[in-house]
Amino acid sequence: MSTSVAAPTPVAAAKHPVKWSWLAIAIAIGLAVAFMPTPEGLSHTAQLVLAIIAGTVVLWAAEVMNNGVASLLMMGILMCIGVAPLTTVPGAAPPGVSGALSGFSDGAWWTLMVVVYYGFAMKKTGLAERVAYYILSLFPGTFAGILSAFFLIGLLLSLGIPSMTVRTAIMAPIAWSLVQTLGLAPRSKASALIMITVVEMAVVPGLAWELGSLNGPVVVSMFAAKKIALTWGGYAQVMMVPTLIMCALILVMNLMLFKAEAPIHVSRDFATGKLKSMGAIKRNEMIVAVVVILSIAMWVTNPTYHKLPTFVIGMFGMAIFALAGVIQDSDIGTGISWTLMLFLGGIFSLTHLIPQYKITDWLAGILVPRVSPLIGTPMLLLLVVALVMLVLRFIDPSAFIVIPLLWTPLVDTLSAGGIPPLVLAAPILLMSAPFFLLYTNFWMAMAEGMTGKQGFSKGQLFYLAGLYVVAALIATVVGVFYWKMIGILK
Repeated sequence: MSTSVAAPTPVAAAKHPVKWSWLAIAIAIGLAVAFMPTPEGLSHTAQLVLAIIAGTVVLWAAEVMNNGVASLLMMGILMCIGVAPLTTVPGAAPPGVSGALSGFSDGAWWTLMVVVYYGFAMKKTGLAERVAYYILSLFPGTFAGILSAFFLIGLLLSLGIPSMTVRTAIMAPIAWSLVQTLGLAPRSKASALIMITVVEMAVVPGLAWELGSLNGPVVVSMFAAKKIALTWGGYAQVMMVPTLIMCALILVMNLMLFKAEAPIHVSRDFATGKLKSMGAIKRNEMIVAVVVILSIAMWVTNPTYHKLPTFVIGMFGMAIFALAGVIQDSDIGTGISWTLMLFLGGIFSLTHLIPQYKITDWLAGILVPRVSPLIGTPMLLLLVVALVMLVLRFIDPSAFIVIPLLWTPLVDTLSAGGIPPLVLAAPILLMSAPFFLLYTNFWMAMAEGMTGKQGFSKGQLFYLAGLYVVAALIATVVGVFYWKMIGILK
């Protein structure tokens, strides 16, 4: 998924004191929350759960250790304070499961696992690169044409590759190769325009689909925890138009307000030459393409024509990949990031534990009185939610914690006031990938590393990050009109 949750990178010995300092800070913050007077509305156990979460967030943000191991440590400490590994939630219909390890029994975790393997299969076989170069060959070699091509590449790849990191790992090297082929100066506006916009197009278009980004399984998990039905089609109905509007705004604003030093013209030979070197489409690419297309069709038609859960469909797809030799035995352990899987297993467990210990009720007591007066003006309310998400992202560099932490306490009250759950989630998701600072956006950090810090400057990044925020806010405003037009929002 990202540098924060992917396989651990060896850390030089000189950095160890900094990591130990952050470990001390994490412990201090956890102890401070644990021993402060228990807030009204929270049990002592709930306060301890909050303390453990607070300390763990610091571990994740500062990458004190492998983030998957930090997630395991969090779950271990939770069980030490009396949180059951797995427990049935009384009174839930259908019966629910909670506990420190409940994230791994969550359908969202299994959905994540299988679709990440889908992305691995597309990358391994070369299908993803073939699609990218083919689309590039269809567009004119101007800035507008190239960036529009990368938008379409990101949108199509998101249908089969939910990991924004994998998409960035495919698209950013192609973009950097293009920059070098054109001889663009390091950190020039032309180079920055291409590299930063390409990373945005690797990340943002996937928000249109339920499984187009790794935020999707988080949304699935938090909807399941609240017993709210969520379908692929229902998600797309709410998110696709605002997401496409946001992408269009990013492209237009980046091109108009961050003009390169001089126009460019790229020969189609760049893309066609790459395609020619790849040769004819291979058997394994065809198998992966068919499985991905059929899987998407099955996801879209649930529950109208069948009731197979998303992860069950993915399990059959994985079996086909294994039988066809697309996925080998060695790929099971190395094909996806198990650091990511352990990290998100802990996150999904928190989506069950936070409501179980009434932490969401406590948060609702803080947030709802401040937000409920805005229910009569949905546009203003959703803009406030988007801005709150922007602020919270500086605290949680993954976004996986703050998405349910902001949505869950508000959803019941706002649903009763006429704001549907997915509409409430929309501004949170649109504002989920700011990049004023690299630690809040792993994919920009990846691109900086891939280009040897020559692709763009910090100032260029900050300026285009501002345009990203404006695009997210405008897309939210336009979304309100769209949701009202189709009858989702009254």
